Amino acid sequence: MQRKIVQRFSNMALVFVAASICFACAQKSYIAVDYRLPAEPITLAGRTVFVETIDLRSDAEIFNKRAKDKFKHFTGLFALALDAPDSQQKVIGAYALPLLFETALKHRLQQLGVGLAGEPSPTVPTFRIKINCFDINLVGQKWLAEISYEASLTQDMQLTALEVVSGSAERMKLMGTGDAEKVISEIFTDMINRLNIERLFQQAKL
Repeated sequence: MQRKIVQRFSNMALVFVAASICFACAQKSYIAVDYRLPAEPITLAGRTVFVETIDLRSDAEIFNKRAKDKFKHFTGLFALALDAPDSQQKVIGAYALPLLFETALKHRLQQLGVGLAGEPSPTVPTFRIKINCFDINLVGQKWLAEISYEASLTQDMQLTALEVVSGSAERMKLMGTGDAEKVISEIFTDMINRLNIERLFQQAKL
């Protein structure tokens, strides 16, 4: 009899924990993005750029209907955690989508030795990021994410180098929104790190 009571209590506890997790997920107002900064040598020391980001998406909505139902309380902010080589992961801030891209790419530029200007100047090249696509969809039992953006360098108002980066990723849906955050983190890391920044500077002759 005592064993049955204990078993029943354990089952009730598991149900309570699962319900609590689901409730917490439903109330979540942000998306956690873990960005893994690649290990790169300092090859662009002495260069300085001004970084700006432009959101060119025709629709600011990032979810399809099913995905949106899972993120009902999403406020548009992404909690960015930076995982740098030889250092512990740390959360560096909560950002709207354009600043999410800009912050991650600024860290890549700085790791390569590039200085960041605080304001635009005729004597400083502009590193411009244009976001074309950022979609998170729930289709069947899969989370699907798609990202497309372009990075360019301009000098004296003239475009001197351009690269377009795009890709997609998917992950099976299990419980809650954690799997969506994992696939977003994976594709975001891949897309940011896929940009060949050194080649951009070479093309721009900077």
